[in-house]
Amino acid sequence: MARQAGEAVLRHPGGIGDSDFLQVLAEALVLTGIAMSISGDSRPASGACHEINHGFDLLFPQRAASHGEQCGLGAAFAMHLRGAHEESAAMAGVLRRHGLPVLPEEIGFTVDEFVRVVEFAPETRPGRYTILEHLDLTSDQIKGHYLDYVKTIGS
Repeated sequence: MARQAGEAVLRHPGGIGDSDFLQVLAEALVLTGIAMSISGDSRPASGACHEINHGFDLLFPQRAASHGEQCGLGAAFAMHLRGAHEESAAMAGVLRRHGLPVLPEEIGFTVDEFVRVVEFAPETRPGRYTILEHLDLTSDQIKGHYLDYVKTIGS
């Protein structure tokens, strides 16, 4: 349910000024809430993107951007880490179309700070298993993936 909700928003061609888009967005939020209620926790809607978001918040509490901006950036990067490069580029395109950031520089962070955030991110949600825990990347590996992500999404 949560995946379908997210895909509906990503595939909708409208924007924030479009009532059809806002309806799809509202329905997606409701479906995601139902998915979390059924599972009994936030896992259906809270993966690596939220770990990255919490990493920003905990490591840089005075500089963190909005929850949505950090999660969107984290989601596009996590999709890239999964090896879904076309999907990552498409997600970055949708984020850009809505005026949202896809690179840490766009929310005031350096590449090295982003690498630090991604490396720290799994510590923010003990017991979760996302692509970050699965890959267990070093700083150098994260930086390499990030540089590839930048090439993939086009900057």
